[in-house]
Amino acid sequence: MQLRKTDGVVLHRVDFGESDLIVTLYTADLGKVRGIAKGAKRSKRRFVNNLQPFSYIRIVFSEGRGGLIRVDEADMIHPLFRISEDISKILYGSYFLEMVKEMTGEKETHPQLFDLLVTFLTVLNDFPCREEYPRVFELRFLDLMGYRPRLTECSICNQMLSSDESAWFSFRHGGAVCKRCQVNARGAVVVSGETLQAMELALNMDLTELEGIRFSPLVLAEGRDILPRFVQHQLGKGLKSLRVMEAVQGG
Repeated sequence: MQLRKTDGVVLHRVDFGESDLIVTLYTADLGKVRGIAKGAKRSKRRFVNNLQPFSYIRIVFSEGRGGLIRVDEADMIHPLFRISEDISKILYGSYFLEMVKEMTGEKETHPQLFDLLVTFLTVLNDFPCREEYPRVFELRFLDLMGYRPRLTECSICNQMLSSDESAWFSFRHGGAVCKRCQVNARGAVVVSGETLQAMELALNMDLTELEGIRFSPLVLAEGRDILPRFVQHQLGKGLKSLRVMEAVQGG
């Protein structure tokens, strides 16, 4: 079997038998893949406990059977251990991983999405935890998945929205709607012009400036109400990590 290499992030792992692991990774070259790591629970030389969720690694692998790759080695590229030392970082990081795991197809290569995931996990690891991170990740992730919300014009009539007036956000129509059209957008929620502007900024900002972004309490509150719901609307089901995050932070 021909051995290959690729960089990847571990999204999920489960035990398989006494010594093996089944891992789900999002990789730079293959997109999302599932693989078997034979003897991973016993081999310190080949894996060195590098197959934990959040690990940013370089794997040596070969094509396997039943749609699985065979992972032969895993070397750490950049340690992200500090994520696991802070409950808020664990919650946010788990949310990022589950979104990628649940909303991407098998072996659909998307280098920009891989870079997005690595960027956010690195910032989450290296800097103090901020609620802005999941809000920006949700927006950038939705954009890459083809679900970019319309924020500057009405999603129904296409009329430009005033930046100093409130509008409504319609999950069904994929973005903001104006006052005239909101009667046709059942389930839409009120959103301030400030929040719509902040969302548009987040979609277009240079991610090298991510650590310095700050939202007002109003933007954070409205974003917390709107964006997770919009993600789950597009997915068609709830996310376990989001339920856990809401339970922990709500308590």
